[in-house]
Amino acid sequence: MSSSQHLPLDSFSDELPQPQPLLSSLWRPIAGLIALSVIYHAYIILYRLALHPLAKVPGPKLHAASWFPFLWQTNVAASAPRTIQAMHRKYGPVVRVGPDQVALDGSLGWSAVFAHSTGSLPEFGKPLEQYFPGDATSLIGAPRDRHRRIRRQLAHAFSAGALAEQEATVTQYVELLLDRLRTLEGDEFDIIPWLNFTTFDIIGDLAFSDSFGSLASSAYHPWVLSLFQGIRGNALRRFLRHYPSLGFIAARLGLARDFKVAEHNRHTARDKAAARMRLGVEGPAGKSDFMTYMLRKTRTDETAMDEEEILSTSPILVVAGSETTATALAGFFFFLAQNPDKRELVVSEIMEAFPYENSIDMRSTARLEYLHAALEETLRLYPPVTVTPPRVSPGAEIGGYYIPKDTLISVHQWATFRNPENFHLPEQFLPERWLPASHPRYEARFDDDNRAVFKPFSHGPRDCIGKNLAYAEMRLLAARMLRSFEVTIEGQSEWQAKQRMFGLWEKIPLNVRVKSRSSAK
Repeated sequence: MSSSQHLPLDSFSDELPQPQPLLSSLWRPIAGLIALSVIYHAYIILYRLALHPLAKVPGPKLHAASWFPFLWQTNVAASAPRTIQAMHRKYGPVVRVGPDQVALDGSLGWSAVFAHSTGSLPEFGKPLEQYFPGDATSLIGAPRDRHRRIRRQLAHAFSAGALAEQEATVTQYVELLLDRLRTLEGDEFDIIPWLNFTTFDIIGDLAFSDSFGSLASSAYHPWVLSLFQGIRGNALRRFLRHYPSLGFIAARLGLARDFKVAEHNRHTARDKAAARMRLGVEGPAGKSDFMTYMLRKTRTDETAMDEEEILSTSPILVVAGSETTATALAGFFFFLAQNPDKRELVVSEIMEAFPYENSIDMRSTARLEYLHAALEETLRLYPPVTVTPPRVSPGAEIGGYYIPKDTLISVHQWATFRNPENFHLPEQFLPERWLPASHPRYEARFDDDNRAVFKPFSHGPRDCIGKNLAYAEMRLLAARMLRSFEVTIEGQSEWQAKQRMFGLWEKIPLNVRVKSRSSAK
């Protein structure tokens, strides 16, 4: 073929479609969508900062503009207790921590939000499914009328009479703990698992007449272990509820397994409760347990709690009645180790009150004023729960600011208990602040402490139903352990500071040594 037969390249290019018009036709709507998105989000931010009903409430602008900082600090970084404390120090007792969420110091929040409502005043209710799907049927998440009915039924399980009946069960596991600790004498070991073994075995027996068997086996029950493994997963679930598109963070941070464990844990707890339900009202050998009270009918022969209410409430009773007590006791031994002079006062009081170890019981330990003061100071500096579950404002003025309807409100105990406006020398472990004026170690310098804000078990009609049991357990375990052993902890002064809060404290090991007291009998 001659060169004259070849077509010029320009003739082909003229026939090919030109890309510019096609790309331009696609880019314009995309650019328009991007522009609209930018304008929309800019408007949202501007509204939240300047026009929102909470715009005048002090707080960090970034937290007012977006949910991300607060949710990240609370559920992923797990730094919320100290972050919110710093905010209260800077901004005061009312702080806007999210676009529609406010943190209150307890000096305002307990009476305004959590106390019993009177007359026709509306309740500061709870948001639905704050903890897990279907939590509105549980004691902790139920609406007002349902909560009142469930709590009335469960109150019998936590009465003074029930506590007296439960003492033998509690003592049984305290004795077993002491036996196990004697086998570890001279060795350095982590006390955290042993406190968990004890409190979970106690609550398993009290709730279902079925111990978890941890002290007997010197190992975590799989369900209890899954509870701790799922702590971060539960927190991640709360974060991803707002930002589902960020699910890849779970894999990046190694939390995907924790998320699955958290879900499995909830179902396993329900299965344990269901197994006990099948045994009927009375437990094995006619023993009464928490399930007995949940299954009993009312005086008018009506069902007090339906099956779903029982199944959703049971896991909450187990966790609230065990992990938090173990956490407080770990903090108690830590603070005594960091303050040897206070430890000696606690030990001296116990030794003087109980010449014989077997004379220690729940009733007698209630008379130990310095021990009780040391436990109170532990709960102040190291509350097992650092923030109340949020409440929903019906529309109310608090602390000089109008808090509009549907705003979420919480009291952060950690920040409240360490507020210098509430407590003298708030960062120091000083049990003397809790002593009555009649005590020889009473100090008048604490007279101005605002003890009314100290609510480690929350406040009002939804406060912790098991707080009397928790105090009795803590006093008995602390007294028996310190009467039987010299408990020493070397170093580890940063033990508390290194912990993160995922709804529950993510505790690191607390290594101790125990030595039997020669005078223990």
